[in-house]
Amino acid sequence: MTKEDFIEGSWHLCEQTLSTLRNKHLLPLPNNYQITFNEVLENQISEELIHETYRQETTASGDINKYLEIAQLALEAFAQSHEDIHQVMNEHTQRMKPPHGYGNDYLTNNCLKIVDNLAQLDTEMSSALLKAHDQIKDLTRRIDTLTEENRIDALTKFYNRKELFSDLLSITQNLQSEGAPECYLIMIDLDDFKAINDTNSHLAGDKTLVFVARTIASLIRNTDKAYRFGGDEFILVLNRATLDVAQSIAEKIRSTIEQARLFYENSEIRITVSIGVTKLCDKEFETSLLRADRALYEAKNKNKNQVITV
Repeated sequence: MTKEDFIEGSWHLCEQTLSTLRNKHLLPLPNNYQITFNEVLENQISEELIHETYRQETTASGDINKYLEIAQLALEAFAQSHEDIHQVMNEHTQRMKPPHGYGNDYLTNNCLKIVDNLAQLDTEMSSALLKAHDQIKDLTRRIDTLTEENRIDALTKFYNRKELFSDLLSITQNLQSEGAPECYLIMIDLDDFKAINDTNSHLAGDKTLVFVARTIASLIRNTDKAYRFGGDEFILVLNRATLDVAQSIAEKIRSTIEQARLFYENSEIRITVSIGVTKLCDKEFETSLLRADRALYEAKNKNKNQVITV
């Protein structure tokens, strides 16, 4: 469930709630709104959640629960803001209500008092709305953070496998159109990474992965995207590229990493990478991934630390 889905769904529920209130000839007061909103929510939420679960197979149930928790908090903030405003209006209405049996001169004698009360009402209503606005902004930031975390690998800060598959699906669909720009895949795998973990510790392995990721990020173009495919494997998607550009970037990454010096607890870690390059040109992106994988392992079988293009 993306941020856009959340916002669209929330507005849809609000619109249905207001429509239901109009059909029932009820005022959109906080209590009426809350009860009707809950009714609409109960009628739809099970079906929507089931659909969402099957639509995004890779979305963990914990992520859905987090979105639902934020949605509930948003609803509570919305309802509370209406309740606060309703309470403020009631209090000021009571203050300004004329006493029983007042004369014609009541408004004249109490004009300044009424104006002061109206000014205070405006201030307190603005404060209640501002409070609700700040709460909604905070919840929106939390949704943005959660959405971003769901796309990013925590260690390397590259995009994750889920984001890769989503992007490749979109790109391969666009590639079928006439005049679409060429795209290339670069698959990168660290040579003898297990030895780094076994010799220097897994913390050294993590530092090595971060170092390699930062090196890769510094050598690709702004239009390219980098992903951690899993373990010590990375994939680059080069949009609007040529074979020469793809090979040049791959070779620059290989040579830069080979020449780099990385130290961990006074020990130097020597790093090399094997790289496979292929054109993304198949209707099913899995075919291109397999071809890049074959090129990568051909590089591994030819003494590693080299670039192979297929």
